[in-house]
Amino acid sequence: MNKFILILLWLGSMMLAQATTIENYQPYLQPGLDKARLQLADIEPLIKQYAADPALKVTELGRSVENRPIYLLQLGQGEKRVLAWSQMHGDEHTATAALFDFLNYTLAPEQQAWREQWFSEITLYIVPMLNPDGAARNSRVNAQGIDINRDALALQSPEGRLLMQLARRIQPHYGFNLHDQNRYHAAGDAPNPATISLLAPAYNAERDINDSRRRAMQLIAHVKPWLDRQIPDHLGRYNDTWSPRSFGDTFAGMGISTVLVEAGGHRNDDNRQVARRLNFQLYVAWINAIVSGSYRDAALSDYEAIPFNNSGGLKDLILNKLQVRVADTEATLDIGINFHTEGDRYARIHELGDLSGYGAYHQFDVSGLRYQQGRAYSLSEPLLLDDQRYQQLLRLGYTHFSGDAKLLQRQTNLPVLVNPLRPTQSSPQLRQGATFLLVNAQGEVIQVLLNGQLLDLAKLEVLNPLGT
Repeated sequence: MNKFILILLWLGSMMLAQATTIENYQPYLQPGLDKARLQLADIEPLIKQYAADPALKVTELGRSVENRPIYLLQLGQGEKRVLAWSQMHGDEHTATAALFDFLNYTLAPEQQAWREQWFSEITLYIVPMLNPDGAARNSRVNAQGIDINRDALALQSPEGRLLMQLARRIQPHYGFNLHDQNRYHAAGDAPNPATISLLAPAYNAERDINDSRRRAMQLIAHVKPWLDRQIPDHLGRYNDTWSPRSFGDTFAGMGISTVLVEAGGHRNDDNRQVARRLNFQLYVAWINAIVSGSYRDAALSDYEAIPFNNSGGLKDLILNKLQVRVADTEATLDIGINFHTEGDRYARIHELGDLSGYGAYHQFDVSGLRYQQGRAYSLSEPLLLDDQRYQQLLRLGYTHFSGDAKLLQRQTNLPVLVNPLRPTQSSPQLRQGATFLLVNAQGEVIQVLLNGQLLDLAKLEVLNPLGT
């Protein structure tokens, strides 16, 4: 009998180990969620479909300021209670998509044995979109203008009150606080975006480590070797300064082993699908680790070895060694440029000088080329702008157009600027538009920067198209 039990335990551990790394994750990715933003309308039909599945319980947790429903999904019947919530910042949607990938995986027929095993050990509660009003506006804050993640003490927002009431009611052992971070966080000193950043938040100003926080640290340490293989030098640790108004820190103080997951940028990945896939796989790995208790063998030194995020350590574009003349002074500068993908959608010069300590999504050595201000082409009559005509104008030093945009008939896929907000000046300046000429010693235009996109004039090829 004892031998039989040992065999069952061994088979169970093998099943969990197999599920930890999902080699073929593609079939489980929920279609329709590879978007720049997600709103309630994107996930509500999926939630209603899941409501008919006996393996999952769907209830309405409550309503937002603008009376949108906030849903609670419950899986399993085990004694170990886990709470995961996403999109408390309405414009941070990566984890929301990953949660539905996780649900697809969990409820797939071929996962029945694995599902039944962890269902007997864990009860998992998921709030897949805490801030549907913010999601509707693609805004961080709720309809009151409140940052819900800074409302854990005052509880002035209905969404914050719902989350706190849920936590007090179910008293979870583990919490997963799921966010996006801006794409300019670098992974420590590596010249790479922090595609995933993790943190076991502090519960006091001294950042002490008690049993609850240690468990959160070990959950992170448990997955570090796998993440290092998946995204070498793209893993960061979020700032652990105690933030008493934040839910993660507050929950940590309530004895909940809380893990913060921040989904970041990755090269050639506009909609953060790399981070989405990793999030989904992390959820599976952590469910397995909680069931088996294997994470308790992880060393805190592995957690501490994760480099802290280097905030602002990354630029969208760096041009190295560009010659610049100001008055009678010559200088060779690096120019860092960031894109404003929301709002006015203009690229701007973000930093000038020695940028050797920064990484970038795109970086080009432009040694031997000199900065030159571009000119505006005045639209006073209709202009057919095809590639050939555009190339001629660029060689003549025209980088943008002024006047009536309706007079411009575009027959080119190259970037075109009409009446830009911050036209270039005689020398590069912080916050000015990232549109100018790069000329050689003979004054010939070799490359053109058009709203942050670097164009090779001879090939008429954009070297860093947006989204890469």
